[in-house]
Amino acid sequence: MSEENKKYWKSLDGLNNSTDLPGKNHKEFPDSVTDGFNVESINGLSRRKFLGLLSVSTAIAATACSDYHDQKEIIPYTNRPEGVLPGKPNYYASTCNGCQEACGILIKTREGRPIKVDGNDEHPINKGKICATGQSSIYNLYDPSRLQNPLKGTSKTNWATADSEIIAKLDSVSKLGKKIVVLTNSINSPTERKMLDEFKQRFATTEVHAFDLFNNCNKKFGWFKSYGNADVPSIKWDKANVILSLEGDFLGKEGNFIENTRLFSSKRDFSNVKNFNRLYVVEAGLSLTGSNSDYRMRLKPEAQYDFVMALLNEVISKGASNIVIDSMVKNKLSKFSLDKIAKSNGLDSIKVNYLVEDLINNKGKSIVYASDSLSGDVQIAVNLLNEVLGNTDLYNYESAYVNTGKQLHFPQIEELIKSFNNGEVGAVIHYDVNPSFHFPKSLKYNEALKKVGFVISLVDSPNESTVNDNYTLPINHNFESWGDAHSRKNVYSLRQPVIAPLFNTRQREAILLTWILGSPKVYNESLYHDYLMESCRETIYSKKKLSVDFISFWNSALHDGFVNIESDGNSRKPFNISEIKIADSPKENSGFSVLLAKDYFIGDGRFANNGWLQEIPHPISKVAWDNYAAIAPSSASEMNLKNGDIVNVTVGDNSVKIPVLLQPGVAQNTLVIELGYGRTVISDVGKEVGKNANNLLNIKNLNSRWICSNASVENTGENYKLVSTQEHHSLDEEFVKDLHLKRGIIREANLDKYAKNPKFATEEDIELVSITSEHGQVGPKWAMSIDMNKCTSCSVCVASCNVENNIPVVGKDQVAVGREMHWMRIDRYYSGSSEDPIVSNQPMLCQHCDNAPCENVCPVNATNHSPDGLNQMVYNRCVGTRYCGNNCPYKVRRFNFFNFRDHFEDGFYLNEVSPLVHNPEVTVRSRGVMEKCTFCVQKISEEREDAIREGRQIKGDNVVPACQQSCPADAIVFGDANDPESKISQYRKHELGYGVLQTLNVKPNVTYLAKLRNTHSEDI
Repeated sequence: MSEENKKYWKSLDGLNNSTDLPGKNHKEFPDSVTDGFNVESINGLSRRKFLGLLSVSTAIAATACSDYHDQKEIIPYTNRPEGVLPGKPNYYASTCNGCQEACGILIKTREGRPIKVDGNDEHPINKGKICATGQSSIYNLYDPSRLQNPLKGTSKTNWATADSEIIAKLDSVSKLGKKIVVLTNSINSPTERKMLDEFKQRFATTEVHAFDLFNNCNKKFGWFKSYGNADVPSIKWDKANVILSLEGDFLGKEGNFIENTRLFSSKRDFSNVKNFNRLYVVEAGLSLTGSNSDYRMRLKPEAQYDFVMALLNEVISKGASNIVIDSMVKNKLSKFSLDKIAKSNGLDSIKVNYLVEDLINNKGKSIVYASDSLSGDVQIAVNLLNEVLGNTDLYNYESAYVNTGKQLHFPQIEELIKSFNNGEVGAVIHYDVNPSFHFPKSLKYNEALKKVGFVISLVDSPNESTVNDNYTLPINHNFESWGDAHSRKNVYSLRQPVIAPLFNTRQREAILLTWILGSPKVYNESLYHDYLMESCRETIYSKKKLSVDFISFWNSALHDGFVNIESDGNSRKPFNISEIKIADSPKENSGFSVLLAKDYFIGDGRFANNGWLQEIPHPISKVAWDNYAAIAPSSASEMNLKNGDIVNVTVGDNSVKIPVLLQPGVAQNTLVIELGYGRTVISDVGKEVGKNANNLLNIKNLNSRWICSNASVENTGENYKLVSTQEHHSLDEEFVKDLHLKRGIIREANLDKYAKNPKFATEEDIELVSITSEHGQVGPKWAMSIDMNKCTSCSVCVASCNVENNIPVVGKDQVAVGREMHWMRIDRYYSGSSEDPIVSNQPMLCQHCDNAPCENVCPVNATNHSPDGLNQMVYNRCVGTRYCGNNCPYKVRRFNFFNFRDHFEDGFYLNEVSPLVHNPEVTVRSRGVMEKCTFCVQKISEEREDAIREGRQIKGDNVVPACQQSCPADAIVFGDANDPESKISQYRKHELGYGVLQTLNVKPNVTYLAKLRNTHSEDI
């Protein structure tokens, strides 16, 4: 489709011109936006009320912001703590434990209170960036639903009593010869693994088993079979000219996607278009990686094996193999015709031919990547394909993943549960895990657990597995704990506490150490700290052979947050081709397939209680506060399904009822369901949010538990409301109708078109004349530029902005009526057909216009222009008329219809410690006030103060707003547009740079660099 004729659409309703859509888009707010207000109930006549009542449209919000919940005395320090300077932040290096990647982080504290998490700039893996989950983990520290005291059954007890009784019971169980089963997640801490080994020595009948709902076991299995070890290397994405991803969402949720994004985006530099990489994605569901591809093909997950075999056959038959292939292997592969497999699976033959041609032409400079969800046989075949193509130099053996040990598979879990039922197990310890939620109900884990005499859980908050506990022991948050991690061969990371425990909790490792030592009296606050130091001395320091003493080394390592260590990465064995399993013939793929996937933000459900993460819209569907079964529009049409219809999905003897979402780009006869939802024992924030689909996990399939074949899908006739933000704050109001098409909100081309016409992005722009003269500006002028070639729409910027700027959580009911408060959103547009869409994304925030239309209509001058070019808000002047929001063409202003911290879940985020999460550098806005992006004015103020104190000019590059600081792709640039040498000035002057809705002459100070797609010239 040509760029001139391309139509962009946000949803299927938009594509099909739904009769409901114009009504929604042509109103500033949905019909239900004023529900819950009665202006007559507001007592008294204040200035705020009087001015607010001047606007009938907003009388209901003009109000009563005197009910403050923080009217308490402030008490200064009598003696200021060492290292704490009031008003000045401290930063501490540590390690994130939100997943197995162990990214380096910097924790910002104010007056001893953690308020912000960012990546550690010096860390060799994530290099200063951290994912949305890591950004939002600060909320979990101040979660009021955390366990605050040890429990015996459901009654509060003390630690000494709990430790004494538990030690005695474990000793008794061990002497009786019954098993003590410790269930954990994968442990990436070498010190913690050592401690668990000592626990097994202390209690001789102990078995330690690891289980993760999502893991890379298939990849490790494939690597072990291929090369004889399970240390899977990371990938040098920045060295690949061509990338083929098979079901792999390496930019969204697989591996260290923060690192992957940085490396991948480095090959999307607009100043070096000749070095652009090309991304092919073959997948069942539309993933974040798929949405950023140059070519994408839909394929059911079971067919990936046949597709890889066909690619092997095609490359080898063309004589392009980099290694010698046995004739018997060639004969077996010959049964897999690429043309036939492409045709039988509905793959575009032109795209397939492009793929083969590109892989052969870029031998040694391409990489084929298979998802963790694909079977071990597929992983082995992909390893062989990379060998055939000579791509092994793109493996980073120096930074290979450390093998953390074996994981339980479902057959082993069934045997374990059988031992519960047979009375072989005398005690079970849930070591910060939740198997009752993660295991399918068909395994009847909870029923078996009741037959175990003694159950202990070490958790931060109650969960589904604590229901049957004899003891529930509260553990410290990551920011209250010491620890280490070794997830990559070349990096050893350290974790340090930045705040004393808020409650009567203990570090989980210290709890087990107390039991190992056999007496509650041995416990002290430094117990695990001392153990960790000694372990570091033995395993790291002793091997470094340094001239400095250990204490100096330790302090330096804590300061940096990590230690670089030497890797044995060069010892690689040749590929073992005897392990390749070639089927007799391609498989038939009839019936529905179900792909179970990890959620982008709440993961396996561990973070379901984090409202910030629940409220970030899904990167593709824009659904918040829910999961669903994504289905192709054509498949839905055949079954007469529409959005929200509840289907009964049955796999074998297990079934789940779940609403469907018609998702463009999903493979035919395939459902994609994200797990982690449907929690039942959790606080009100995450309770019964979404549907628990863990029961569909394929316990019979040893190759992949996440892929189910021959599923039955039945329409129940019921409907459920899914809340999606895809049409909220749309740039499709009546007076700008079809602007995304007519006025170039999205501007993009492929490289060939750009080479022929470098000014395509701005050639139709008209120089607009103003009747007034330009206002000369002395000093800095703040501006931002966003490179659409690098942006992947990962939403990390949204999460970072939420934390930095105290964005409230409003809840599903408020999101449903368009009241979400995010200052930054990621607009997602489709073009092409509903079955094979092309995806375009665009971060949208306040544009800080020079001719800001919001400023003209504010009756109280609450929104105005600062001398340095900011469109600023004076909150205590705002009376809530919402004229500014109505007059903003970008729809980026947010109105506080409630005091959302009080309104959400009956004041959940005003309980006890929750308000401590607020950044003291940013005002917490009250009800009846408009707000929006400030360009992180608090950081600008900090730089201004530093410049005055140091007697120098303000340096624009010193100001890094939260979104820029967190962006893993380095897609955002911010600074002083009046500085001709600054990066932002160069971006604004570039031929690819354009402003959204420039024809309105509002002169936005946010510019975008048009996206370039690396497709073939024939695809212009």
